[in-house]
Amino acid sequence: MERPNQRTLAKILLVAEAFFGGFYVSITRGLFVPMMAYSGYRLDALSAVLAPTGLGGILLAHELYRNPRRVTGRFRALLLTAHVAERVLWLLPPLLLSNPYLLSADYLAGNIVSVLVSMSLGILIYTLFPTREVIEVSVHRSAAGAAASILGSLYMTFITAVQQAPTSYLISYLTAFLAGLVSSITLLLTPNVPASIQEAVEAAPPHEEAKIKGSVVFIVLIALFAGSNLVGIAWSPLLKQMDAPVYIPLALSVAGNLGGLVGAYFWKSYRGYLVAIAINAFLTALIPYIPYPPAHVAISFMTSLTFTGANLLGMQVFAELNERLGRVRASAFLVSANYAGLLVASLISASSILTPFSGLILAAFLKLIGVLMAMLAIPETAVIPERRAYEYSRMIYSTSVLGYTFTVQASREFFKTSLEALALAALITLLYVIYRLSWLIVGL
Repeated sequence: MERPNQRTLAKILLVAEAFFGGFYVSITRGLFVPMMAYSGYRLDALSAVLAPTGLGGILLAHELYRNPRRVTGRFRALLLTAHVAERVLWLLPPLLLSNPYLLSADYLAGNIVSVLVSMSLGILIYTLFPTREVIEVSVHRSAAGAAASILGSLYMTFITAVQQAPTSYLISYLTAFLAGLVSSITLLLTPNVPASIQEAVEAAPPHEEAKIKGSVVFIVLIALFAGSNLVGIAWSPLLKQMDAPVYIPLALSVAGNLGGLVGAYFWKSYRGYLVAIAINAFLTALIPYIPYPPAHVAISFMTSLTFTGANLLGMQVFAELNERLGRVRASAFLVSANYAGLLVASLISASSILTPFSGLILAAFLKLIGVLMAMLAIPETAVIPERRAYEYSRMIYSTSVLGYTFTVQASREFFKTSLEALALAALITLLYVIYRLSWLIVGL
């Protein structure tokens, strides 16, 4: 077992990794949608770039959930390689703005690697620290990331105010890349990062009760993250319609990160998490009705402060389920929920008839669904007796499994039928070509 001072050093370095990583993420992700919106991309075009990313993230997390050894076998090498590769891929977006296909491919690749990084960091925290310290480390990392994100948001707001696009984009992304490399160095120096990981539950199916609770929380998080991502997609175009200057959407990031910093220490219990996400759903519904652009900055602070409750809810539940699900599977649940939410939001906003106003209303509705499910189907946050909540969670789990099985089977049948139809069409085309050639030969 590692010495206490090594564990303390690991905590410090992981918090430092979150700090420099938070600066890097706040710029590369925070500037991405405003950069596209102010470069002429419409809402449906934004969705076309974002949708493949959500699907790719889900598929990768699902594969790693089914085969944990793909991560655990060469854990340290995979973590460090993915960590650096992610930073390189996120340096490229301002260079690819003129080509939406290359931009979408780079965004997809960057986020696929981000799945590996997020999962691996979660697994590392579950490995280095006992369950009681996982939330402590996660909260400190969240606060450090939020504090650095404030600096990053202020920096990119200043750069976009004093420099014209696209120069401001290039400067911001290059600075973020350098900060991201520093976070990779702190991770490299972290002690006791294992070369490989052995899990007792790796080859065994997870405990049924753990699967039920994990699946229900996963669905709740999907609804909340889908609403959050839809807000992120629709808010900047709404402000553009209001003729707000470009620094207003960027100021949302500053206020949002400040709210995240406060929220990391504000919500302390499962009941607090429920109150937080309920307030967040209400505030989201107010956004499209506020006509004064600077007031949106204050709303951004409050929505981020309250949305921290969703993140903490997921962290705490899966930290408690870690021993029964396994570190890889618990981390896969938590990470893939975010990407599933991104996919849902992207598919919704891909509709050309969806406006920023209606997108924000729909975001509030999705969050409300998550709140209601948390009130009824998660025993720790339920407002009904625990036994009844568990019965509801089993019902939701069974329904979701049935729906998943039906969807997979229907997809297979559709794919099979499509292949048969294509083969038949190819055969008919070939026969027609042979028929025409025979007539040409006879004619000659």
